[in-house]
Amino acid sequence: MILIKPPAIAPCLGVSDTQTTVDFYEKLGFSALPAGNDPDDDLRILLFDGEFALMVYRAEHLRSWLPVLKDTPVGAFGMFYLAVDDFDSYVERIRPLVTIQKDVMEHHGDKLFYFTDPDGYVVGVNQKRTR
Repeated sequence: MILIKPPAIAPCLGVSDTQTTVDFYEKLGFSALPAGNDPDDDLRILLFDGEFALMVYRAEHLRSWLPVLKDTPVGAFGMFYLAVDDFDSYVERIRPLVTIQKDVMEHHGDKLFYFTDPDGYVVGVNQKRTR
C-alpha cells in the first residue's frame, strides 16, 4: 500500500458512481488509488501531479459510514479549486471533456475557469502560485 500524506483538510466527496467519477477525473489528468485493502470498499484517493487532491466515495457507502449525512444530496453546495502548473494548456486540454460553468476570466489578476463534474461539484481551475 502506498502512503500519501493528505493536506490538513482533505475533502471526501459523496458520488453517485465511484468508477464513473474516477474515469472522469482520470481524463482530466488525475490518478486514482484504492484507499485500503478491502475489495468491498470503493473509497478512492485521487492524486494530481502525484499529490493528494481528494477522495471520492459512493454516496450510499459514505451515508452508511456517517449517518449524519443520510439526507445530504450528492453535489452539495460549495466548490473546490485545482491549482495547475500551466493554466492555459490545461484548460485547453480539458475544455472538451467538461461542462463549463464559467469560462476563462480574470479576478484580482488570476485567471479562473469553472466546470462541474458528473455529480455537479464545481471545480475552479487556477494557476499554481509559488508564493
